[in-house]
Amino acid sequence: MNERREPRRNPIGIGIIGAGNVLWAYFQVLDRLVPRGQAIEGPICARRREIWPDLRSRRPAIRLVAEPREVVESDVEVVVIITPPESHPELTRLALEKGKHVVVEKPLAATRAEAEALVELAASRGLILLAAPFVQTAPTIRALWGLIHDGVIGRIHSARGLYGNAGSTWAHWYHDGKVSPLAELGIYNLKTLTALIGPVTEVLASDAVAVRPRHIGGIEITDPDPDVSHVILRHDSGALSSVVSSSAIQHYRRPALELYGTDGTANLLGDDWDPRGFEIWRNEAGCWEHYEPIEGTWLWADGLTEMVLALREGRAPLAELTQDLHLLEIIEAAERATKERKTVAVASRFHPLDLKPDALQVRRDHHHIHDHTRPADEQ
Repeated sequence: MNERREPRRNPIGIGIIGAGNVLWAYFQVLDRLVPRGQAIEGPICARRREIWPDLRSRRPAIRLVAEPREVVESDVEVVVIITPPESHPELTRLALEKGKHVVVEKPLAATRAEAEALVELAASRGLILLAAPFVQTAPTIRALWGLIHDGVIGRIHSARGLYGNAGSTWAHWYHDGKVSPLAELGIYNLKTLTALIGPVTEVLASDAVAVRPRHIGGIEITDPDPDVSHVILRHDSGALSSVVSSSAIQHYRRPALELYGTDGTANLLGDDWDPRGFEIWRNEAGCWEHYEPIEGTWLWADGLTEMVLALREGRAPLAELTQDLHLLEIIEAAERATKERKTVAVASRFHPLDLKPDALQVRRDHHHIHDHTRPADEQ
């Protein structure tokens, strides 16, 4: 994380491979970077030519190409990969071999071993590889990290996380076993929890099918893969945490994360991919302290912003690839724990993260416990 690079003054060229639903979030990021002279929009690979007219009608200046090679062989410096999960490793390798820095959506790969080879390739070429989720870059989560590591709630002994939605009616890979609810959804909670509490040493897990059959793109899937995952994690610190992830959750109203310490409690409000502030109970204060979100315009696709700023400022990005590899090992351990119905050890650890903000103004409101109300969050 301390690696220095030569700062860049010119705008950074950005190419994108993939034109699904998440493309528009990355356009939001580009539309902030381009007017500031920090980035230039390059080619966008959309293999399905039938969607080109709609893309052009909504974004007239878009430069569309049909093949990933047309992006990686262009003059852009950064390639963003937002294709279905099974294609991530191949396209990441293609871009790295062409000398491009890479921002890749989750998961980086299906296995830790496959991802490790990509991490090593990026290092050998002196390139930056940023893997989603990018929750560790969110100013609100960084502020919470700083308070937690200052010991405001004492030693964390327990934590709970949940993230889910109702599933997909358009993407077969969402329900055909190519990516589990934990790898697609729970990975957000995994990244935030491990950032806040530390690495995981063992996993216990189970899954289930809630919705049967599934209807996707007019096709009925009579025997879909599990759409509910529950995991219990033991952290190196001794803390226990649990994560529920599911593509069968219609709505919910609860914090993204609940952290229980020996001297208090902390709740991250909203979702960790869309943090809406946090609240802290300190025994010493005897009331809930509500913290407003910091830089509420932060977007879950802002890993691209972090990439551009890191290149322009000549610094390493606020990320730790050893943590991303650790998450993939946790997901593999959870799959094995589910099949074997036993606790599975996680051998890897990751380099410590320093997420404490330098000088963020944190707004805090005090509420008596009986008067406290939490903003609703429905997904």
